[in-house]
Parts: sequence; C-alpha cells; structure tokens
Amino acid sequence: MNKNSRWFLISLFFIFTACTSKPQIINHPPPPNIPVAFDEFTNAGCPAGTSDQPCGADTALADFGCSDILIPSNFIGGLNPPYPIATCQIDLRSGTTNPEIESEIDAGEYIYPLGGLSGSYIRYVVFQDGEYRLLKTEDEFRTVYAPIESPEEALSYVLAVTRYSAAYGMEYDPTMEYEVRTLEDTYVTSESDGYILHLYFDQFYGCGPHWTSAVDVHISFEGVIKEVGQTQVFRDPTLDDLCVD
Repeated sequence: MNKNSRWFLISLFFIFTACTSKPQIINHPPPPNIPVAFDEFTNAGCPAGTSDQPCGADTALADFGCSDILIPSNFIGGLNPPYPIATCQIDLRSGTTNPEIESEIDAGEYIYPLGGLSGSYIRYVVFQDGEYRLLKTEDEFRTVYAPIESPEEALSYVLAVTRYSAAYGMEYDPTMEYEVRTLEDTYVTSESDGYILHLYFDQFYGCGPHWTSAVDVHISFEGVIKEVGQTQVFRDPTLDDLCVD
C-alpha cells in the first residue's frame, strides 16, 4: 500500500467515526423561567375565547385580523420592557382573512412565516400604555424592545422573531444519525457589540433528509440579528423519504 492510499484510508476512518459514533453531550442550565405576562389578553377572552364571541371581540384586538391570539412560550419572558404580549397568528388558508391583511402579508408585513405551504404568519400584540398595539414586522418589534441589555433578553428576543429554537437537557438518541462529535445545549455569550447565541433549527418542511442544525446567531445591542454559522447535527433516518408541505 502506497503512502497516498494509507492517508486516504485514515481520512475515511476519521470521517466515518465522526458521522457514526456517539457524540459528547454538553448540557447547560436553562434560563430563569419568567412567565409571559398575559392577563390583559385573558381578560379579553384569550386564548380560549367564549361560547358566543371571538377572542377580544369587545376590544381593539378584533380589528387586528388575527386568526388566533395565543400565549407565547415562556422562553420569551425575558423581553424588556415586560409588557403583556400575545402571538397573533395569521392563517391565510383559513378563508377568514380580509384582502387588506392578505395584501400586507404579500408585502412582507409579518415577523416570520411558519413555513411550508401552511399559509401561516406570526405577528405580536403587546399591551402598552393602556392600549393594545399590533407589531406587524421585526422593525416594529425592535422599536419596542431594543436595546438588548442582557443575555436573557437576547435569547427571548431572537426566539420571538425567528424560527430558531432553544434546546436544553439534550440526550443521545440511538435512533438518530449524528454528523458531529459534540452536541451542545443552547447558550449565550456576551460580545463587545452584542451577544452570540447557540440555537437550533429543524428542517421540518420540504423533502428529506430532515436535518436538525446547530445555528450560531449574533444579535447586536440594537436588536439586529445575523446568522454567523450553521452545521447539520442529526436527523431521523426513517424520515429521509418524507416530503412535508
């Protein structure tokens, strides 16, 4: 065996080992559990509503065109100011949205889409200075919540305006195919100009393979978000032939 062949086999060994061995798991403590303030929406009949009127029918909420008004994840409880906040989900395929809202969505006036062909888009409603206020875009969201002044707020902000997710208490799952030697929980590090967040993204829509990727995101103190790195880390091989609209 010549020298080049030997190095080629060694390289294949390390690639195979990296892709098939059990990864090292690094866990981090989750952020403080800060419940989202939702009383002002509960008082308006949200999210359950009532038997004879839609959620918020007697308030300005009824004019916002939300298909659903829902309580957000506690992961965004670190937003500051801590205004009461609700998720406003727009479902264009429900047949209940008006042409004006459809035009706004077509013009990009939403914070993020849920993905695929769902026809669903996310906005937020906050209760600020005694009034409900609809936040249609990330720019409007930024005017309320920037500057970003703590790691907890950075995490809440990014999770609120993107489809990235936080992961804690990760464990090895032998049914998954891993592409990395190390798998690490979500964490936030402080930088001179903002924060770096280690997050995850699930490629649910589209055709397989459906990867879960680790994503590193920078957020400036002014609330500007930029993805700085992404690596495919694992997938469920039983879903490789699955297509999701």
